[in-house]
Amino acid sequence: MVKVFARKLNWKPLFNSLIFGTAIGTFIYILLKHDLLLGIVVGVIAFLIQSVIIYPRYLPSLYGCWKISEGAVSYYDYSTWTKRIQAIFLPVVKKQKSVSFDNIMSYSLVVSKKADKWTPHYILLKLDNGHNVALDLSWNLLKSGEPGKDVEWVVDFITNKLHQKTVQVLQV
Repeated sequence: MVKVFARKLNWKPLFNSLIFGTAIGTFIYILLKHDLLLGIVVGVIAFLIQSVIIYPRYLPSLYGCWKISEGAVSYYDYSTWTKRIQAIFLPVVKKQKSVSFDNIMSYSLVVSKKADKWTPHYILLKLDNGHNVALDLSWNLLKSGEPGKDVEWVVDFITNKLHQKTVQVLQV
């Protein structure tokens, strides 16, 4: 049994960056009396800003697909800016990392409170090598038919797999 959370990484960030750069370049070309060189330069700069600065910042929450199975949790490693940029430009090559439940020391559920309602944001896994892995829940909360059941199921599943009595809840 494998359960998948969030959106899978795809070509959309790169495609959107290309469209954004082309639109800005075309706008500058038309606005500045058909100066082709300036339109191309500004378009390339807009493309680079979108694909190297803006998208990498939001990539974990937009395309933070992760899977949970009987033996492991698989996730995209976005721990460095370079890995995020590589994921945007080469999404087909980017493979998910897998961590066995034996390598997870503990986990926490990170939540926020808005208008007397608690909303889970992500699950934070603490690995035995000292690293932390954040598994985003926000996409499922927005798109799933029963988001509360998804979160409840995964919390119960991980708690049972790690033989914990309760889950630590952290407030943002």
